[in-house]
Amino acid sequence: MEFLAAYDAIPQTDAAGRVGLLRQQMKADGPALLRELRERRPVFATPVGVFVTRMPDVVEVLSTPEVFTVGVYGPVLEEALHGPFMLARDGADLHWHDRAHAQLMLPPEDFAPVRGLTARVSDDALDRAVAVARIEGRTTFDYVQEYAAPVAARVAREYLGFTDVPEETLHGLSQRVQRAVFVNQERDPDVHASGVAAGKELHDIVAGVIGRRRAAGVRPGAPGGPAGDWAGDDGAPDDVLGRMLRTALPPGTGRELDDERVNNQLVGFLIGYQQNAAQCATTALKELVSRPDEFARAERAAASEDTAVFDGYVWEALRFHPFVPSTPRLCVRDHVLAAGTPRETRLAAGTVVHAHMASAMFDETVVADPYTFRPDRTPVHNMVLGHGAHDCVGKYPARAIVPEMVRRVLLRPGVRPLPGRERDLDYAGTPYPQHYPVTAGATASA
Repeated sequence: MEFLAAYDAIPQTDAAGRVGLLRQQMKADGPALLRELRERRPVFATPVGVFVTRMPDVVEVLSTPEVFTVGVYGPVLEEALHGPFMLARDGADLHWHDRAHAQLMLPPEDFAPVRGLTARVSDDALDRAVAVARIEGRTTFDYVQEYAAPVAARVAREYLGFTDVPEETLHGLSQRVQRAVFVNQERDPDVHASGVAAGKELHDIVAGVIGRRRAAGVRPGAPGGPAGDWAGDDGAPDDVLGRMLRTALPPGTGRELDDERVNNQLVGFLIGYQQNAAQCATTALKELVSRPDEFARAERAAASEDTAVFDGYVWEALRFHPFVPSTPRLCVRDHVLAAGTPRETRLAAGTVVHAHMASAMFDETVVADPYTFRPDRTPVHNMVLGHGAHDCVGKYPARAIVPEMVRRVLLRPGVRPLPGRERDLDYAGTPYPQHYPVTAGATASA
């Protein structure tokens, strides 16, 4: 029986039964479910909110923050961060002020230096993982635990400025916060409490880092080096934290850029980066190697100094497995969605709306040959880094870090997912990939 037929057969009064079937089908075969919804019921009302699955409607939701706000998860995120953060707000009161500041701290000019940093850190991690495997008599190593997660954390330490914070701490604490805020749909109190405690620990760690930087003489208005030099004219680090500590906002531009605001921003950057970078570097490799012909082409593209072609393979791979398949929004006033179309739907204030970006990227009415792997696909049809007012503020460094993490693996002879187990990601009972065995190849950096 098709999903909608089975769903409609459950009485409307049995909300638990309908939600149970919905979640069961989403877990069993989410892409098939979303395809059926796009074709037959593109705006789908459920007891847990309205599913929006077509590209134009997802764009409408994500591009209209005055109607569709982040009020679903905003308060939980700020509780976990122990302070305000742009991703948890809409409008000029905080979101646009802090986003403008964040974009200055994470500029497009960082692309090349961050890519170089990622290449160095990735090669070092591969050398270490292969060497340890050989010393221990293993022919494989764990791609997630020994490569993707530590590389993401080491890049965060050097680029964002989490000075002297152990990589295991960055990865573990950020995972607990992200799980509590963005994955804990049932609002499990233990998961929530764990995330809030992890956020407090990160806050206190960063307060210590900021204090040490201030003690070393970093003050607003002090000169800094050009983006990516990682050292300012005063010898202090010119990482993202260093830039924030040197920045003085003009009068009348909103809240002062005090150390507490810097703390909230930096921890928020980590929460939005660490797990996502590690997961993307894993799922992109999985999607590529599962397509032998495309993987062979990607290997050839990886060898080119012009990385643009190779990057297309990574972002297309992530279209098939995005790290954020959907994002919830709260409709704060009555609104007609998809007005003038056959799927026109009136949404009442208070409705929770789930904008399914994973579905939008396969909308046959907009995206040409959506189920064909096309690395040259137009970027406008790729929502992996979000869309609209709350798209990824770190998109410029992300476009350097994620593809380069994958590229360094393809440049390493003998480091490949196990034959026959290319799609075997082990989530170990969590929402995130935890284990992915790969063969241990050469130790010399490519």
